[in-house]
Amino acid sequence: MTRGGPGRATAAALVGLALANGAVWSGAFLFLRPASPPATAVPVPVMASPSAPAEEAADLLRVFATSDGVAVRLVSAEVVAVAFHEASYHDATALRPMGVCRPCRNRTKFSPPESRDRDLAYIVTDSRGRTTPATSAADIVLRRGAEVMAPVSGVVTRVKRYRLYSRYRDVRVEIRPEGVPDRRVILLHLARVPVRPGDPVEASVTVLGGVRRFGFESQVDRYVRGRYPHVHMEVKDPAARRTSKTS
Repeated sequence: MTRGGPGRATAAALVGLALANGAVWSGAFLFLRPASPPATAVPVPVMASPSAPAEEAADLLRVFATSDGVAVRLVSAEVVAVAFHEASYHDATALRPMGVCRPCRNRTKFSPPESRDRDLAYIVTDSRGRTTPATSAADIVLRRGAEVMAPVSGVVTRVKRYRLYSRYRDVRVEIRPEGVPDRRVILLHLARVPVRPGDPVEASVTVLGGVRRFGFESQVDRYVRGRYPHVHMEVKDPAARRTSKTS
């Protein structure tokens, strides 16, 4: 028998037992430890969303601008941003934004009015070199796949399929707003449009279609990161002489 054998054997057994227990508890710790949280997407750094609160969205979406007696509402509860810019034609009327302007780029043509809704935020983009008002058109930036609701109650007067820039398929919907028959609310960049001329529409209820995506960069993409799609909206005066495009 080797000298000190029993003592060494006992010690070795104790060490082995300790290592085994340690392995068991280590394995138990690894099994019970909460998994690392999944990586989250970096939030899109845009303005404060002008979407309506939940309690209002169940009824009517917020009014974001007015023009000549027409109050236009947001077209979705999934609005990312609202950006005003100069329209292409002179029959577009100036829109009066309801919220807080940030940023305001077209200061030579637009001075922000006193806010009527501090919870709304909007952008006024740089001039495009046109002579139309700085807020004669609005790009309503939406999350991908969002449905587009009617911004006013009224009657559809025209649905036109055309080629944007003579190249890209697009749809234009025109609405005669209830109570203001001498104005037209027009929306561009729609897809899967179910309405037809003569159809009545209800603000924040009637679906006009989905938001259309294009493969090129728009001016609003310089202000809102993420390449979100948008709906273009104007309030027009049909009696105004439609002059040549400003640019």
